[in-house]
Amino acid sequence: MKKSLLSALFFIGLFIITVPISAQNHSIDATLAELYQSISFSPDNDPNYDAFETLFTDNSQLISVRDTSSITMTPDDYRKAMTRQCREGKIISFVEKELHRKTEQYGPILHIFSTYKTILQTPDGRTIGRGINSIQMMKKDEQWKVVSLIWHEEDKAHPLPKKYLPKEK
Repeated sequence: MKKSLLSALFFIGLFIITVPISAQNHSIDATLAELYQSISFSPDNDPNYDAFETLFTDNSQLISVRDTSSITMTPDDYRKAMTRQCREGKIISFVEKELHRKTEQYGPILHIFSTYKTILQTPDGRTIGRGINSIQMMKKDEQWKVVSLIWHEEDKAHPLPKKYLPKEK
């Protein structure tokens, strides 16, 4: 009995030591994939705002930056604003995908510059845009959670720098 218990504890300990190291990047990748997937939708596929909200810490903020101003909201505020615009027929579909990423980490904190592409369908037509999501995350209960997300859409005055774009092939 003692030998089997010791063997089981050894393998559990080995699993605990090795999994966080190899799974850490997967966890970050999975969190970002869920972030982008949860807000994307088409006329036949609703956004998954329940999943979206689970990605954030309490008191997290989303900040949309325009030239010299910004709009700050909670994940729930974002959900309500997007839902209202869809219900009013102002947005038909919205898809956001990550194009490139720069990541910096120090212990349980993480900063990601995630270059994105959006495809927005409105009654007026289709708009394709790009920009950068600056995402700050922290490790909480062994999961990466978004503390804040600030973004700026590319425009003529602020083209995306090459270092934040995928390498050309």
